[in-house]
Amino acid sequence: MSWTDGKESGRRARTDGAQRALLARRLRELRAASFASGSALARTLLADYPDAKWHQTRVSKLETGAQRPTEPDVRQWAAATRATDDATTELLELLSASRVEYATFGQLYRRHGSALADQAATTARDAETSRIAEFQPSMIPSLVQTTAYAREVLSLPCGPSSRGVSADEIEKLVGERVRRQDVLYEPGKTIQLVMGEAALHVRFGPRETMIGQLDRLATVAGLAGVELGVVPFSAPFPVYPLTDFILDDGFVLIESITAQQRLDGADEVALYGRFFQQLRDAAASGPEAVRLIQRVAADLRS
Repeated sequence: MSWTDGKESGRRARTDGAQRALLARRLRELRAASFASGSALARTLLADYPDAKWHQTRVSKLETGAQRPTEPDVRQWAAATRATDDATTELLELLSASRVEYATFGQLYRRHGSALADQAATTARDAETSRIAEFQPSMIPSLVQTTAYAREVLSLPCGPSSRGVSADEIEKLVGERVRRQDVLYEPGKTIQLVMGEAALHVRFGPRETMIGQLDRLATVAGLAGVELGVVPFSAPFPVYPLTDFILDDGFVLIESITAQQRLDGADEVALYGRFFQQLRDAAASGPEAVRLIQRVAADLRS
């Protein structure tokens, strides 16, 4: 396939979420046209760019899609393989598009094999990262949900059952979500959770479920590695409280009812980092957050 012929398939890939795979294939095609092996390309790149730490393993990861390249990676690869200006431009466009990944939960379930496997992948990701920062405008973050609260949320008609997940599978999802909370007690982890006060009032299930959840929140707030903040109704909101987001090491996850969007661009990640800091600054935390949580719980009990 020529580079000109490939432009239309590039456009289709950008709409169906295959940008990263297409970028890897384009890199592989360029390498194969100029070098007999990835090792040969790695040696050339290392000679031309000694500070870039090129090696065969890295070349292999880039051309199989196991690792996303940086812009310097793409430019150096294009130069070493004598790519045309048009080819280099397409690579950079694909790189930009690959930094935003949109996938429905049905697609994520199929990608990992099942809804339970997708939840387990989230647990594994948490185990590997050193910092997890999450904002929820009107729901308790999943990392601190009780079993009863998680069951009510996951059993909603708009939840996994809308993608064909059975009641038995949902019960296993609840167990995996609770197991994921082991990360709260791991030394060396930084867990920062911020929610709007609305999260303390929006009801899922009976009153007793919500009371138990609020009691759990007050307990979690005292954990050494957990920072829990609540933006009270009385405080001006510093950002649009339209959607939740998770700020992980190097990327952002944004969820809607039906899908998940992942942002990997450094500029977007930096912006969300700044927004999250503004939310932290506006939130009540520590004993002040606990008093607010206990006050809402007392109102429910009365």
